[in-house]
This record gives sequence, structure tokens and C-alpha cells, in this order.
Amino acid sequence: MNFKRTVLALAVAGISAAPMIASAAAHADSGSIYANVRYGISSLDEGNNKERVTQVQNFGSRYGMKGETDLGNGMTAFGSFEDGMVPRPDGKVRDIKVGLKGDFGQVFVGDATNHTWDTYMSTDSTWWFGGSQKLSDGIQKGITYMGTAGPVSFGVSAAMDKDAVNANEEALDTVEFVAAFDAGPVNIALGMTDKKVSPTDEEAVTGFVVKGNAGGFGYAVDYQMQGAATGNVDDKTSLQLQGTFGNFIAQYGVIDTDGVGNEASPTNLTLTYTQNLGPATLVYYEFRSLDSDVANVDAATVLAAVLKYNIL
Repeated sequence: MNFKRTVLALAVAGISAAPMIASAAAHADSGSIYANVRYGISSLDEGNNKERVTQVQNFGSRYGMKGETDLGNGMTAFGSFEDGMVPRPDGKVRDIKVGLKGDFGQVFVGDATNHTWDTYMSTDSTWWFGGSQKLSDGIQKGITYMGTAGPVSFGVSAAMDKDAVNANEEALDTVEFVAAFDAGPVNIALGMTDKKVSPTDEEAVTGFVVKGNAGGFGYAVDYQMQGAATGNVDDKTSLQLQGTFGNFIAQYGVIDTDGVGNEASPTNLTLTYTQNLGPATLVYYEFRSLDSDVANVDAATVLAAVLKYNIL
């Protein structure tokens, strides 16, 4: 008897919830779910009489969902969530955000992937090992506003984190501003990330990016600099160059520190090729050589081959 009552209660609840589910579906103007698996082989040779290490590993297999809803009066709500199929050791998700957009631009809050810097300043098209020789990739948690004014696009982000290493927990931990100018075949972007660190507060990282296409050849130049907390003894600069042609990518990066003594200037060379096998399936190859510029330390090389399949 109790079983029959339970079944009846569930049936009534389902009937009652149906209109709400239908209403929610009707208001969801667009939404999608996606997932892809990326697994392959990597082989690392660190030199210095160490044995080469070869392993099968996950290369960022992921799943996610995103959608947006028209709120009327020119306003649209949107949200997205993306995480790795293999959880990260720190427990963080890959990307999550929710916000509003309209004629005024868009404003959202989120965590993980940096939206401001990636939207306007990104120069890294590699999958895995490239793009490491830069002083900053921007902040990754906070509230962001993005807008346009003619050919100029810009974004402002601010972050407050109770766990940040900051002497004043009531102040903004990081402020970031990026602006890009679209000049046809060439795009020019300027960015600044100012992160407060205690007890010694470093100067802001400023960046300058030029990228575009010429005759089927894509190029990108990313230059960044950061002054020392006091004086100019340990000023830092980074330069990253990237060229793309068809399915090939070549990338070179170097970080340099100016100061007293023998300062290291590590370099990174990355070459990649993408082979399309058919619908939703491809193979990605990557070679990387990293020279730490430390005495008596050999350059490390990595070879990787990854099979990617889009499930959704």
C-alpha cells in the first residue's frame, strides 16, 4: 500500500513539474553540451644522464555546457561551465562564468580561464607544451566587463580573494585592463595586470601584442615587461613569436632578466602539426625544446602525439 502511495505521489509530482520544465525549455534560447577525449603518448628527455620517460597520458579531455536566454529589452543572460574529465589535483574547474550582455557590452563573474587576456592578448595556438615563456596570462578569477567603441575593444577585470597573499584583504588583489585595435589585417592589443603581493609588491606586468594574417600565413608577436619592486635591478621581459601556416604552428619564446650577476634567459621552441582523420577525429603532434639557460643543465625535449575525438 505504501509503495502504491509513493508511486502515485511521484506521478503527481511529475505532472506538476512538467509545465515548469516546459517553460524553462521555452525560455532557453540556445544551449549546448559538448565533450571530447584527448589521450596520447608523451616522451620526455631531460638530458643530464637521465633516462627518457615515455607515458600514456590525458591531454585535457573535457566536457562542458553553455547557453543563453533572451531577457527582453535588449538584455541576454548567459552562462557556461567546463571541466576536465580527469579532475585536477587542486579541485578547480577549467572554466565557469555567468553574466549579462546587451548593447552596453557584457559583464560576468567567473573563475579559471582568463577571459580578458585570452580574448584580446592570446598568441598561443598550441595545444599543450607551448606558450610558457610569458610573464603573465592575466588573472583567472573575478568580475569582468567587456565592451567596444568603434574599432576598439576593451576589457576590465578585478579580483578579490580571501586566500590571496595580500596584507590588506579588503583591497582588490588584482586589476587588469586590456584594449585591442582592429586595423583590418592587423590587430594591436595593449594589456596591464597589476597583482598585489605581500610583503613585497611587484610592479604591474604590461604587454603589447601584434597579430594578423598575410597571404595565408598567420603571425603573432607578444612582448611583456615588468619592473622590479624597487629600482631596476631585476626588470623582466618576455618575447613570444608564433607563425601558423595551414595545420603547422611554429613558436619561439624567451624570458630575460636584467640585473647584477649571471641571470638566466630560458627559451622555448615548439613545433606542432594537426592531422585531420575525418569527422570529429584528429591527431595532434607536438615537439618542444626547453633550455633553462642554467650552467651544466641540458635542454629538455618533449615529443607528443595525441588522438582527439569529439563525443558531443
